[in-house]
Amino acid sequence: MSTDLEKYLKENRKKLDVETPDDKSIWESIRINIKNDRSIDQQDRGKIILMRLRNIAAIVLIALLAGYVISDIVTDLTLNRRITLARIDGQLGAKEKEYIKLIRYKKQEIGSFEEIDNIIIKELLEEVDNLDTIYNTVMDDMNKNGYNEKMVNTIFDTYEKKIRILELIIMETNKPENNETDKKIAL
Repeated sequence: MSTDLEKYLKENRKKLDVETPDDKSIWESIRINIKNDRSIDQQDRGKIILMRLRNIAAIVLIALLAGYVISDIVTDLTLNRRITLARIDGQLGAKEKEYIKLIRYKKQEIGSFEEIDNIIIKELLEEVDNLDTIYNTVMDDMNKNGYNEKMVNTIFDTYEKKIRILELIIMETNKPENNETDKKIAL
């Protein structure tokens, strides 16, 4: 094989030893390569765009998940920091539960507040709302400033007042019924 190559080089030496290159063949070769590169570039561009979109979607998804996780952690920390009477002392928590049960029972005994037309009862219900506002304010203060015995006393005082007011409402709602039965008996 090397003899054939040597023979070819000896015979075509003059054609091969050219000081100027064949411009036509070189430029044709460049044009062909450019066309091939363009078609490859268009295919690659499509792939690159798809990869970029996928990466952007992944980043957005990760950011949303991170935001959700951080929000969940912050919410848990906020809820865990809220002071309750049960966390301060078990006896205070038990006492508070008893008050809450009694208030719930009294409210069930009264029934629906919306059907009541009596002005006195409406004023008493407004006072219950005011006591709820006081309770919420004291609990917020306790969460900000920590445990304070005066605040605990105020909380229990609002419960006791609420119970008394609910009992007054019960007496006021039963009052017309008693008057009607007394009138029937008198007839």
